[in-house]
Amino acid sequence: MVILLNCAHHLSQRLQTTFVNYGEATMYSLETCPSPWLRSHSVWGRYTVSFLLIITQLGFCSVYFMFMADNLQQIVEEVHVTSNTCQPRKFLVLTPILDIRIYMLTILPFLIMLVFIRNLKVLSVFSTMANITTLGSMILIFEYIIQDIPDPSNLPLMANWKTFLLFFGTAIFTFEGVGMVLPLKNQMKNPQHFPLVLYVGMSLVIFLYSCLGILGYMKFGSDTQASITLNLPNCWLYQSVKLMYSVGIFFTYALQFHVPAEIIIPFAVSQVSQPSSSPAWTWSSP
Repeated sequence: MVILLNCAHHLSQRLQTTFVNYGEATMYSLETCPSPWLRSHSVWGRYTVSFLLIITQLGFCSVYFMFMADNLQQIVEEVHVTSNTCQPRKFLVLTPILDIRIYMLTILPFLIMLVFIRNLKVLSVFSTMANITTLGSMILIFEYIIQDIPDPSNLPLMANWKTFLLFFGTAIFTFEGVGMVLPLKNQMKNPQHFPLVLYVGMSLVIFLYSCLGILGYMKFGSDTQASITLNLPNCWLYQSVKLMYSVGIFFTYALQFHVPAEIIIPFAVSQVSQPSSSPAWTWSSP
């Protein structure tokens, strides 16, 4: 990550421009490499990186969409069995009242309106709100999992090898914000301070991921679910955790969608012929 930032910073200085995205950084880097073949095909490096960014970010957005719909479905359909007393969760087999796609269609119009916001400064307001709701939900999660932790000596140190793919997918998903690193750096008032911001932010995230994973496993053992929110008691207090997480993810959706939109929309607009009397549509980073 640091190498990439330094490379982008060097290229922006050399080209005398304030903004270098991932595709441009790859293309300009290949233009200076020793291999003649890579130099002559440097533009394909840009296309490859842009394509992979689109797939990655849209994949993250799809997971977000499913997560919000799934949590909304659980909250709505467990209302009649939710109590005020927070006891260890009893897993109930409930027959879905509505198909999960109905909940997705309910959320979709609000997401469409949200992703029309292009200005990163405006999106930072939503990101701050998301951080607040996420922090509140994590406080409640930690408050619960640190209580009455059973003796962890009987827990296996490693899971079955069949769960490796799940671990790999989860680990990759933690890199969901990598596509926003350069855009956020380029929008900072003092970009030279970004490495410090990155170090502090990544250190905090690693600490929280480690603590949540270790304490969650010690608390629930082999019964740990794919999302730890599914292990929380079925009471109103901890049902609010799902709601706060869903709200937080909703507010950050536009931020994650900004990266593929920034790549796709200019290309799509360039393919549409414009009448000579009409002003050309442009898409530029705010």
